[in-house]
Amino acid sequence: MIARCAFVLAFVLSLASAQQWQRLLDAPSYGIAINPKNPRTIYVGGEGRLFYRSYDGGRTWDTLVIEFRTATTQLTNVLVHPIDTNVVFIGGIRFGTLRRSTDNGTTWESVLSGTQNYVFSGEAVVIDPNNPQVLYAAEFLTSTVFRSTDRGRTWRAMGQIPPDSSLPNPVPPRLCCIALRPDSTGILYAGCQGSAIYRSDDSGRTWRLVQGFYQSSLRDTEIPQIRFSSLRPNVGYAVMTYFFWQLRPNGGLWRTTDGGWTWHPMAFPDTSLWAIGVRSRGDRDELVVGGFTEFFDADTVVPGARIVRRSIDEGRTWQMHDAAIPWVGDLPGNAFAFRYLEDGSQQRLYFASDAGLYALDLSSDEPLPPIQRERLTVVQPLPRLLQIVADYDAAPPGVHATAEVYSALGQLVAQATLRRYGQRSFYGEVDAGHLAAGVYFVRVVIGDPIATAAVLIPN
Repeated sequence: MIARCAFVLAFVLSLASAQQWQRLLDAPSYGIAINPKNPRTIYVGGEGRLFYRSYDGGRTWDTLVIEFRTATTQLTNVLVHPIDTNVVFIGGIRFGTLRRSTDNGTTWESVLSGTQNYVFSGEAVVIDPNNPQVLYAAEFLTSTVFRSTDRGRTWRAMGQIPPDSSLPNPVPPRLCCIALRPDSTGILYAGCQGSAIYRSDDSGRTWRLVQGFYQSSLRDTEIPQIRFSSLRPNVGYAVMTYFFWQLRPNGGLWRTTDGGWTWHPMAFPDTSLWAIGVRSRGDRDELVVGGFTEFFDADTVVPGARIVRRSIDEGRTWQMHDAAIPWVGDLPGNAFAFRYLEDGSQQRLYFASDAGLYALDLSSDEPLPPIQRERLTVVQPLPRLLQIVADYDAAPPGVHATAEVYSALGQLVAQATLRRYGQRSFYGEVDAGHLAAGVYFVRVVIGDPIATAAVLIPN
């Protein structure tokens, strides 16, 4: 059994009178996108090839049928292009293709299809934040990553997730989600079936396994969503779904603090989670997670359905929103997507589930509690690369930060300029490839020296 987490989790029940969830759509909702240039325009992927569109923030909805009605299709991936917001993408489970609309979802064309029906399961279609011309799509059944360089008009296969050679019968793990770090172009992470995360440094052409979480002959666990922090791009979060209670330890929320090279349990052990939302709030990440239970039979006891938890202090404490959401009847209440909206004074959290689409008003939210954080963190994703994270409250706008590396004799042997993220965080990398093995000291200078840390460079 894995450790029950490094944090002491304080679960606080949110009173309904303080935080009211509204049910905006009385239909199963699997994917959601908000127009970044007009946040009152919302798109929701539904069940049975139904697509919902609202131009007034969710008060009223158009219901559109994509070609024809079916019973089992789940439109899990909905994406609005940030430059040309008339362009919308949609893909899902038992839908067969990735489709693109240039008229806000009124008409559609298939832009990515194969000889078999393609499946886009978790968060499988993403846009490069540094180049909006570039999109990536992760296909579940073939474990193939596709790339578009023309805003999604055309696509080509880049590479396939390789088999895990450590397994008795290596086969390519099915590909659940794809994610990009906000500070890099071409560095991708893939969450896969069998509880594995892979990394590509060349836009998806080649992949290597960076971490396998649990080993099971049934390849029971899936990683449907991975998110990286916009404040500190070396920090990321992954949620894990599992299906059989007997295969514990399993599931939960995991975190990386070294840019995705290693992952550690953060919260909710043995809980099946599908969706995660992350936003920068001041100088920290706000997190929200939602659970998922596959009801194979009446005896299923995997905790997940109707679980919604939110943390405003980076996971130190969690609010329990389960009972505050107006669930309907005996619908499962599985989570599929969270989206934050920040439009001037209006702040909302949208929650897509198979029990409907919900919204929580955050405009008059509770104040942030104080957080004590290490002022300087040095990690080594590779033996000859140092990643530096520094926090400094008093840095005025425009100030420069520098990381300096000194030998044990006090000689300056390497340095690098740090980039600013958020209101108080600085981040950068120092190439230590020319340094001999030994102990060195890293000093961060922001006007004056503010912090020093020792680091061991191995052979």
